[in-house]
Amino acid sequence: MAAGLRLHGVGPVVFRGTYWLRFWAKLQKSEEKESLIILRRCPSARGSLLPSLLCSLFATAGLLGMNRGALSFVTQASTCRFSYCISDRDDAGVLLLGNSDLPFLPLNYTPLYQPTPPLPYFDRVAYSVQLLGIRVGGKPLPIPPSVLAPDHTGAGQTMVDSGTQFTFLLGDAYSAVKAEFLKQTKPLLPALEDPSFAFQEAFDTCFRVPKGRPPPSARLPPVTLLFNGAQMSVAGDRLLYKVPGERRGAEGVWCLTFGNADMVPLTAYVIGHHHQMNLWVEYDLPH
Repeated sequence: MAAGLRLHGVGPVVFRGTYWLRFWAKLQKSEEKESLIILRRCPSARGSLLPSLLCSLFATAGLLGMNRGALSFVTQASTCRFSYCISDRDDAGVLLLGNSDLPFLPLNYTPLYQPTPPLPYFDRVAYSVQLLGIRVGGKPLPIPPSVLAPDHTGAGQTMVDSGTQFTFLLGDAYSAVKAEFLKQTKPLLPALEDPSFAFQEAFDTCFRVPKGRPPPSARLPPVTLLFNGAQMSVAGDRLLYKVPGERRGAEGVWCLTFGNADMVPLTAYVIGHHHQMNLWVEYDLPH
Protein backbone atom coordinates (compact mmCIF):
# COMPACT_ATOMS: atom_id res chain seq x y z
CA MET A 1 0.00 0.00 0.00
CA ALA A 2 1.25 3.46 -0.78
CA ALA A 3 1.91 5.81 2.07
CA GLY A 4 -1.22 7.62 3.08
CA LEU A 5 -3.39 9.30 5.66
CA ARG A 6 -6.71 7.91 6.86
CA LEU A 7 -9.20 10.01 8.68
CA HIS A 8 -12.43 9.84 10.64
CA GLY A 9 -14.70 12.64 11.70
CA VAL A 10 -15.26 15.83 9.80
CA GLY A 11 -12.44 15.07 7.38
CA PRO A 12 -8.69 14.83 6.77
CA VAL A 13 -5.64 16.28 8.40
CA VAL A 14 -1.85 16.06 8.10
CA PHE A 15 0.64 15.80 10.94
CA ARG A 16 4.01 17.50 11.20
CA GLY A 17 6.64 18.35 13.75
CA THR A 18 5.87 17.71 17.38
CA TYR A 19 2.92 16.91 19.62
CA TRP A 20 2.64 18.05 23.24
CA LEU A 21 1.80 15.26 25.66
CA ARG A 22 1.48 14.93 29.41
CA PHE A 23 0.93 11.38 30.55
CA TRP A 24 -1.01 10.19 33.56
CA ALA A 25 -1.24 6.56 32.47
CA LYS A 26 2.21 5.57 31.30
CA LEU A 27 1.79 2.89 28.62
CA GLN A 28 -1.03 0.43 28.07
CA LYS A 29 -0.49 -2.58 25.81
CA SER A 30 -3.38 -4.29 24.14
CA GLU A 31 -3.58 -8.02 24.94
CA GLU A 32 -4.63 -8.76 21.38
CA LYS A 33 -2.07 -6.50 19.68
CA GLU A 34 1.25 -5.93 21.38
CA SER A 35 2.02 -3.12 18.96
CA LEU A 36 -0.82 -0.97 20.29
CA ILE A 37 0.33 1.61 22.81
CA ILE A 38 -1.99 4.19 24.32
CA LEU A 39 -0.70 7.48 25.68
CA ARG A 40 -3.17 9.66 27.57
CA ARG A 41 -2.82 13.25 28.72
CA CYS A 42 -3.15 14.31 32.30
CA PRO A 43 -6.67 15.22 33.41
CA SER A 44 -7.26 18.83 34.36
CA ALA A 45 -7.48 20.08 37.91
CA ARG A 46 -11.23 19.61 37.69
CA GLY A 47 -10.72 15.84 37.68
CA SER A 48 -10.72 13.53 40.67
CA LEU A 49 -8.10 13.82 43.40
CA LEU A 50 -6.30 10.55 42.62
CA PRO A 51 -5.50 11.28 38.94
CA SER A 52 -4.44 14.78 39.93
CA LEU A 53 -2.03 13.36 42.50
CA LEU A 54 -0.70 10.87 39.96
CA CYS A 55 -0.11 13.71 37.55
CA SER A 56 1.86 15.73 40.07
CA LEU A 57 3.96 12.69 41.03
CA PHE A 58 4.60 10.94 37.73
CA ALA A 59 3.63 13.21 34.86
CA THR A 60 6.21 14.14 32.26
CA ALA A 61 5.79 17.13 29.99
CA GLY A 62 7.83 17.30 26.84
CA LEU A 63 7.97 17.02 23.06
CA LEU A 64 7.51 13.89 20.99
CA GLY A 65 8.87 14.34 17.47
CA MET A 66 6.64 12.49 14.99
CA ASN A 67 7.79 13.84 11.63
CA ARG A 68 9.81 11.99 8.99
CA GLY A 69 13.20 13.34 10.07
CA ALA A 70 16.12 11.12 11.05
CA LEU A 71 15.89 12.06 14.74
CA SER A 72 12.11 11.70 15.13
CA PHE A 73 10.49 9.00 17.23
CA VAL A 74 8.74 7.60 14.14
CA THR A 75 12.04 7.04 12.33
CA GLN A 76 14.08 5.74 15.26
CA ALA A 77 11.32 3.35 16.41
CA SER A 78 10.58 2.24 12.81
CA THR A 79 6.92 3.04 13.37
CA CYS A 80 4.90 2.24 10.25
CA ARG A 81 1.51 3.33 11.55
CA PHE A 82 0.24 5.71 14.22
CA SER A 83 -2.97 7.59 14.90
CA TYR A 84 -4.33 10.19 17.30
CA CYS A 85 -7.28 12.29 18.34
CA ILE A 86 -6.76 15.80 19.71
CA SER A 87 -9.65 16.69 22.00
CA ASP A 88 -11.12 20.14 22.52
CA ARG A 89 -10.86 19.57 26.28
CA ASP A 90 -7.74 19.83 28.43
CA ASP A 91 -8.26 16.42 30.03
CA ALA A 92 -8.49 14.25 26.93
CA GLY A 93 -6.60 13.15 23.84
CA VAL A 94 -5.22 9.83 22.61
CA LEU A 95 -2.14 8.78 20.62
CA LEU A 96 -1.92 5.19 19.34
CA LEU A 97 1.33 3.67 18.08
CA GLY A 98 0.80 0.68 15.82
CA ASN A 99 -2.34 -0.74 14.24
CA SER A 100 -5.66 0.53 15.51
CA ASP A 101 -8.18 -1.20 13.21
CA LEU A 102 -11.10 0.07 15.25
CA PRO A 103 -14.31 -1.11 13.53
CA PHE A 104 -16.35 1.84 14.80
CA LEU A 105 -14.04 4.31 13.02
CA PRO A 106 -14.67 4.22 9.25
CA LEU A 107 -11.80 6.22 7.81
CA ASN A 108 -11.45 8.20 4.60
CA TYR A 109 -8.09 7.90 2.86
CA THR A 110 -5.86 10.40 1.07
CA PRO A 111 -2.32 9.65 -0.12
CA LEU A 112 0.68 11.43 1.31
CA TYR A 113 2.50 13.61 -1.19
CA GLN A 114 6.24 13.63 -1.81
CA PRO A 115 7.63 15.09 -5.07
CA THR A 116 10.33 13.34 -7.06
CA PRO A 117 13.05 14.54 -7.40
CA PRO A 118 13.45 16.59 -4.18
CA LEU A 119 12.67 20.30 -4.54
CA PRO A 120 14.62 23.02 -2.66
CA TYR A 121 11.65 24.58 -0.81
CA PHE A 122 9.63 21.42 -0.17
CA ASP A 123 9.81 20.26 3.45
CA ARG A 124 10.34 16.51 3.07
CA VAL A 125 10.16 15.71 6.80
CA ALA A 126 6.60 17.06 6.95
CA TYR A 127 3.47 15.01 6.22
CA SER A 128 1.98 16.64 3.15
CA VAL A 129 -1.13 15.99 1.07
CA GLN A 130 -2.54 17.50 -2.10
CA LEU A 131 -5.07 20.30 -1.57
CA LEU A 132 -7.50 20.22 -4.50
CA GLY A 133 -10.09 22.84 -3.62
CA ILE A 134 -11.89 24.89 -0.96
CA ARG A 135 -15.61 25.40 -0.33
CA VAL A 136 -17.30 28.03 1.84
CA GLY A 137 -20.84 27.17 2.89
CA GLY A 138 -20.96 24.50 0.20
CA LYS A 139 -19.91 26.91 -2.56
CA PRO A 140 -16.73 25.90 -4.45
CA LEU A 141 -14.29 28.79 -4.70
CA PRO A 142 -12.83 29.67 -8.14
CA ILE A 143 -9.23 29.03 -7.13
CA PRO A 144 -6.94 27.78 -9.95
CA PRO A 145 -5.35 24.38 -9.23
CA SER A 146 -1.92 25.93 -9.67
CA VAL A 147 -2.54 28.15 -6.62
CA LEU A 148 -3.18 25.10 -4.42
CA ALA A 149 -0.24 22.98 -5.64
CA PRO A 150 3.50 23.32 -4.94
CA ASP A 151 5.37 25.28 -7.60
CA HIS A 152 8.55 24.24 -9.41
CA THR A 153 10.63 25.09 -6.30
CA GLY A 154 8.44 23.08 -3.90
CA ALA A 155 6.92 26.13 -2.21
CA GLY A 156 3.19 25.87 -1.62
CA GLN A 157 2.89 22.37 -0.17
CA THR A 158 -0.01 21.54 2.17
CA MET A 159 1.00 20.21 5.58
CA VAL A 160 -0.21 20.17 9.16
CA ASP A 161 1.90 21.35 12.07
CA SER A 162 0.50 20.42 15.47
CA GLY A 163 2.68 23.14 16.95
CA THR A 164 0.74 25.77 14.99
CA GLN A 165 -2.52 26.82 16.57
CA PHE A 166 -4.58 27.87 13.56
CA THR A 167 -4.59 27.29 9.79
CA PHE A 168 -2.75 29.38 7.20
CA LEU A 169 -3.65 29.71 3.53
CA LEU A 170 -1.44 31.26 0.88
CA GLY A 171 -2.48 34.74 -0.23
CA ASP A 172 -4.68 34.08 -3.29
CA ALA A 173 -6.56 31.24 -1.61
CA TYR A 174 -6.96 33.24 1.59
CA SER A 175 -8.36 36.23 -0.28
CA ALA A 176 -10.97 34.00 -1.94
CA VAL A 177 -11.99 32.46 1.39
CA LYS A 178 -12.13 35.86 3.10
CA ALA A 179 -14.30 37.46 0.42
CA GLU A 180 -16.81 34.61 0.34
CA PHE A 181 -16.96 34.20 4.13
CA LEU A 182 -17.60 37.93 4.59
CA LYS A 183 -20.29 37.80 1.92
CA GLN A 184 -22.12 34.85 3.49
CA THR A 185 -21.86 36.15 7.07
CA LYS A 186 -22.93 39.72 6.30
CA PRO A 187 -26.54 39.11 7.52
CA LEU A 188 -25.23 37.43 10.70
CA LEU A 189 -22.24 39.42 11.96
CA PRO A 190 -20.92 42.97 11.46
CA ALA A 191 -17.39 42.95 10.03
CA LEU A 192 -14.69 44.73 12.04
CA GLU A 193 -13.68 46.87 9.05
CA ASP A 194 -10.40 47.98 10.60
CA PRO A 195 -7.62 47.66 7.98
CA SER A 196 -4.97 48.41 10.60
CA PHE A 197 -5.89 45.37 12.74
CA ALA A 198 -4.73 41.78 12.22
CA PHE A 199 -4.76 39.23 15.04
CA GLN A 200 -1.31 37.63 15.34
CA GLU A 201 -0.36 39.72 12.27
CA ALA A 202 -2.12 37.29 9.90
CA PHE A 203 -5.82 37.00 10.84
CA ASP A 204 -7.71 39.98 9.50
CA THR A 205 -11.14 38.48 8.74
CA CYS A 206 -12.67 39.74 11.95
CA PHE A 207 -16.07 40.62 13.38
CA ARG A 208 -17.68 42.59 16.20
CA VAL A 209 -19.73 40.58 18.70
CA PRO A 210 -21.62 42.12 21.67
CA LYS A 211 -19.82 41.56 24.96
CA GLY A 212 -21.02 38.50 26.86
CA ARG A 213 -22.74 37.02 23.82
CA PRO A 214 -21.20 34.24 21.67
CA PRO A 215 -21.29 34.48 17.87
CA PRO A 216 -24.01 32.46 16.06
CA SER A 217 -21.61 29.57 15.43
CA ALA A 218 -24.25 27.08 14.27
CA ARG A 219 -25.36 29.44 11.48
CA LEU A 220 -21.91 30.25 10.13
CA PRO A 221 -20.90 28.75 6.76
CA PRO A 222 -18.40 25.89 7.13
CA VAL A 223 -15.05 26.10 5.37
CA THR A 224 -14.15 22.80 3.71
CA LEU A 225 -10.72 21.77 2.44
CA LEU A 226 -10.87 19.18 -0.34
CA PHE A 227 -8.23 16.49 -0.78
CA ASN A 228 -7.83 13.42 -2.96
CA GLY A 229 -10.39 11.01 -1.48
CA ALA A 230 -11.14 12.98 1.68
CA GLN A 231 -12.16 16.38 2.98
CA MET A 232 -12.01 18.40 6.20
CA SER A 233 -14.90 20.66 7.10
CA VAL A 234 -14.35 23.34 9.74
CA ALA A 235 -17.65 24.44 11.25
CA GLY A 236 -19.31 25.82 14.37
CA ASP A 237 -17.09 26.87 17.26
CA ARG A 238 -13.91 26.08 15.28
CA LEU A 239 -14.51 28.92 12.80
CA LEU A 240 -14.09 31.99 15.01
CA TYR A 241 -11.71 32.80 17.86
CA LYS A 242 -12.21 35.56 20.42
CA VAL A 243 -9.20 37.89 20.45
CA PRO A 244 -8.11 38.27 24.11
CA GLY A 245 -8.38 41.82 25.42
CA GLU A 246 -9.54 43.32 22.11
CA ARG A 247 -12.72 45.42 22.22
CA ARG A 248 -14.53 48.01 20.20
CA GLY A 249 -16.72 49.82 22.70
CA ALA A 250 -19.08 47.24 24.20
CA GLU A 251 -18.23 44.68 21.53
CA GLY A 252 -15.57 41.98 21.48
CA VAL A 253 -13.49 41.08 18.43
CA TRP A 254 -13.67 37.58 16.94
CA CYS A 255 -11.55 36.48 13.97
CA LEU A 256 -11.78 33.69 11.43
CA THR A 257 -9.33 30.91 12.32
CA PHE A 258 -7.85 30.86 8.82
CA GLY A 259 -4.93 33.26 8.41
CA ASN A 260 -3.04 34.78 5.50
CA ALA A 261 0.28 32.94 5.16
CA ASP A 262 1.71 35.77 3.03
CA MET A 263 1.47 38.15 5.99
CA VAL A 264 3.64 35.98 8.29
CA PRO A 265 5.28 35.15 5.85
CA LEU A 266 4.98 31.42 5.13
CA THR A 267 5.47 29.62 1.84
CA ALA A 268 3.12 26.71 2.58
CA TYR A 269 -0.44 25.86 3.51
CA VAL A 270 -0.36 24.85 7.19
CA ILE A 271 -3.28 23.18 8.99
CA GLY A 272 -3.01 23.83 12.72
CA HIS A 273 -4.14 21.74 15.68
CA HIS A 274 -7.24 23.89 16.28
CA HIS A 275 -8.76 22.37 13.14
CA GLN A 276 -7.60 18.85 14.02
CA MET A 277 -9.61 18.69 17.23
CA ASN A 278 -12.11 15.83 17.54
CA LEU A 279 -10.83 14.11 14.40
CA TRP A 280 -9.37 10.61 14.37
CA VAL A 281 -6.25 10.72 12.16
CA GLU A 282 -4.21 7.69 11.14
CA TYR A 283 -0.87 7.65 9.30
CA ASP A 284 -0.09 4.54 7.28
CA LEU A 285 3.57 4.95 6.31
CA PRO A 286 5.55 2.89 3.76
CA HIS A 287 6.90 -0.36 5.15
